[in-house]
Amino acid sequence: MSANRSAWMVSTLVLVAVQVLQLLALRALDPRFFWLDDSQAQFGPTAWWLGTTAVDGRPALMDPGLGSASNLVADIQYGVLDPWHWLMHRLASSTDNMLLLSWGFASACLLLLGVGTLWLLLCHHVRPALAVAGAVGVASSGFLLWYGGSWWPVMWSVAWLPWLWLGLSRRGWLGALLTGVAAWVLLTAGNPYLLPFAALLVAGQVWEWHREGGWRAGVLTTPRLSRLLAGAGGVVLALPTLLSLLQASSVMQRQGPEALIGNEGFGVTNLADVLVGGATLMGQTNAYGGDIGFVPAMATALFAVPAVMLVSWRRALHAPGVLTALVVFAAAVLATQLPTTVGAFRYPFRYLVVVQVALPVLVLIALAAAPAFTRSRLALAASVVAAQLVLAVFRAPVFLVWHVLAAVLTVLCVFAVARVGHGGSPRRLAAGAAVVLLSTSGLLVGVGMMLHVQERADSLNGQVGESEGPLRALYDGEDMPTTVAEYRAGALAPGDDVTVIGYNFGPDGGWSAGAYRGNGNLVAGMHPGYGSIAVGQAAYNDRWCHSFDGITCSSAEQLLGDAPTTGQTWVDLMSADTVFVADSAPEELLAHFRQGWTSAGGRDGWSRFEREDDLPGRVTAEDGVTVGEEDWYAGPAFSGHPMDRYTVSTGDRDGSIVLRVAYWPGLRATLDGRDIPVDTVDGALVRVAVPADVIDGDLRLYFEPIGDRILWPAMVVGALIILAGAAASGVVQLRGSGPVPVEADAGAGRS
Repeated sequence: MSANRSAWMVSTLVLVAVQVLQLLALRALDPRFFWLDDSQAQFGPTAWWLGTTAVDGRPALMDPGLGSASNLVADIQYGVLDPWHWLMHRLASSTDNMLLLSWGFASACLLLLGVGTLWLLLCHHVRPALAVAGAVGVASSGFLLWYGGSWWPVMWSVAWLPWLWLGLSRRGWLGALLTGVAAWVLLTAGNPYLLPFAALLVAGQVWEWHREGGWRAGVLTTPRLSRLLAGAGGVVLALPTLLSLLQASSVMQRQGPEALIGNEGFGVTNLADVLVGGATLMGQTNAYGGDIGFVPAMATALFAVPAVMLVSWRRALHAPGVLTALVVFAAAVLATQLPTTVGAFRYPFRYLVVVQVALPVLVLIALAAAPAFTRSRLALAASVVAAQLVLAVFRAPVFLVWHVLAAVLTVLCVFAVARVGHGGSPRRLAAGAAVVLLSTSGLLVGVGMMLHVQERADSLNGQVGESEGPLRALYDGEDMPTTVAEYRAGALAPGDDVTVIGYNFGPDGGWSAGAYRGNGNLVAGMHPGYGSIAVGQAAYNDRWCHSFDGITCSSAEQLLGDAPTTGQTWVDLMSADTVFVADSAPEELLAHFRQGWTSAGGRDGWSRFEREDDLPGRVTAEDGVTVGEEDWYAGPAFSGHPMDRYTVSTGDRDGSIVLRVAYWPGLRATLDGRDIPVDTVDGALVRVAVPADVIDGDLRLYFEPIGDRILWPAMVVGALIILAGAAASGVVQLRGSGPVPVEADAGAGRS
């Protein structure tokens, strides 16, 4: 075994061991660290339900019981057209413990990110100890853990960014294969905020190739074109997901820009905080916790910011990888200053995660190429640490001790970095171990400080000892259950398709009320007419407004308005046959149900009503159509299977039925196997036209988005393109002929 290969193996084992110990320590400090806010209300429950209810190995495409949030294809965060997500759904469904699910998913993502970053750095000649420290720092960076721990697509997508970079940097068939697979996963990961930077990464790499040898000798060579070809194959594999999102965009609802000046200011981070960072800095960001973010989301690798001063940048810019990293880093910093909403993108502080990945990679690759370990440079690095300390104290002066501790550890880490790059073998080994250990401490200091913040908050609120974990900038969800049995035991109607009209989930996320935030009800098998809305149906939400997590925000007047051509109110037309109305609902809405529906009791805080209209399933109105009360079906939409099936009859004129199904492009109806028109009620609900003179016709409703129709052809073509790129690279590698351009080599590294 070569020395370089041995160094790679040892470095990988050390990194995995360090990351596992770090995760175990984090779990001991906060067992619910990855089970809060959106992971409770959206990603965990949905992944578990999609895996549990899968048909023919594939998840549901739509669940009309989620109301405006019903289109699971359009919300690409769920990955229902992506085989990688199918595997995740399958694994998620193998446990009934949501905490285990959350830690399993997060650990896999963080280990994947860590190893990918390590190999990328080794590929660019970074010393193994520094590469391990950099990987630890990237995989425990602030935004990734403190926000990505709730927004799971962030963790999954960011984990693949270094793998795309590694594929582009590596010669041979493996480089092409990595490029294709990573491009595919990034495009289907459900985090579109990362895609512009992936594109910049590719552009930066091509720019470097061109700088080295021009178009002919630098870019248009078989090894490099084969990698780009494989990347194109990854794009083809992602087309089902991307085209389905584009298809749904015509009826989709997203947040628009602020009306007066075009910038609400929410989620925009102070530029000084972005650039200076620090393990304990509570950045100035107008976000969920107020003007100061109550988490150390600005943290990246402990040494990264001050180590910028230890590089001779004029020389470093000519080294492979530096220019690409600089382009990605600079673009991410700039993006954090964008307005709150730009097109379909919102909350620019999301781009912090790219800053915190790109900066350590940039600094370490540059250090490997052009170190400048002089006394004056070390003094400059120390001054940067002092600036980090001052800014952290200015933002949160109460926690001075923690800021000082972080500064001391950072100084030690920076000097250890200098020792690794400038010293004999024994000293270098000791310094390398110190760098790794000190880099690991950054996360623990941040968590320790936030535990102290939570204790102080409890003390000020007179709730000493009530909180178990660190303070979070998001809803901590400490009262929410963690097992499927608990979810079902507390739900209003476990296993049922109902409508819940609620106005406040309360501090416990709806646990005591029995109707949970967002998609949390799916764990109980309850479909309440609302869900977690990232991609909502605009016309539907205009008639029945729900907040992003399911609170009814329509007025009684709006809900009781007449639905055109149906003779019914919107609330009747859009409700299931069983409705739970909160006692806090407007009196006129409660009066409407008392007068037109049958009261069926209820439970604390809720009144239950039943509808008796002889219309089965999701049919809520008919015009000239008799719908049989037997042999019908209404459920989620699966590929190749009807989501609704009814027996219908008409007289001597055409008729129609209305279903409480939000209209999305891709819905198709058949009658006895022949297509019939699908219309809408005011763009919101599905209306199906039934021709005259039908006797006991078999009416079926399917959901067939474009991505489902092209899924398997795209899989075959995309895979063949990736394999073609890998084969072309492999042939050149075997022949060993032709000029080999200078670039990062996956076999390279420093001992």
